[in-house]
Amino acid sequence: MKRIYLNENENENEKDFIIERKEKQYKFPKLILIMRSELYRGMFLSVANDKSNKVTDYSELSNKSFQIFEYWIYSNQIKNEIQITQEIIDELKIGIDYFQLNQTNPNLFDLLIKKFNNQNQNQNQIKKKEKKEKCLIF
Repeated sequence: MKRIYLNENENENEKDFIIERKEKQYKFPKLILIMRSELYRGMFLSVANDKSNKVTDYSELSNKSFQIFEYWIYSNQIKNEIQITQEIIDELKIGIDYFQLNQTNPNLFDLLIKKFNNQNQNQNQIKKKEKKEKCLIF
């Protein structure tokens, strides 16, 4: 599955399901949740004539982690500007289990680890460069 939607803000009228969090409601098409999550697939397909269109999120993900989850649901990617921390990795690892995500290629956990490692590698390169420049000054 490549991108289902290029942008999570597109196709507002197709978003027929709400995941309600403490501070905000996130709208999704049921179809995309069925494709990405065993939890929602079971919820929508096992109950005949289920008219529910809202659920409360009990995953306890932070806002930042949930936004990463939301973007990945639509794009199979993580936004470039997002800084991944060990805390986010730990939270989303639990979230992946909670939402019973279908780990398609590339899967969310692999993307998190790759981005985290790249960030650390870039930070190490910057530190080495700064250290080298300091040595040249003295």
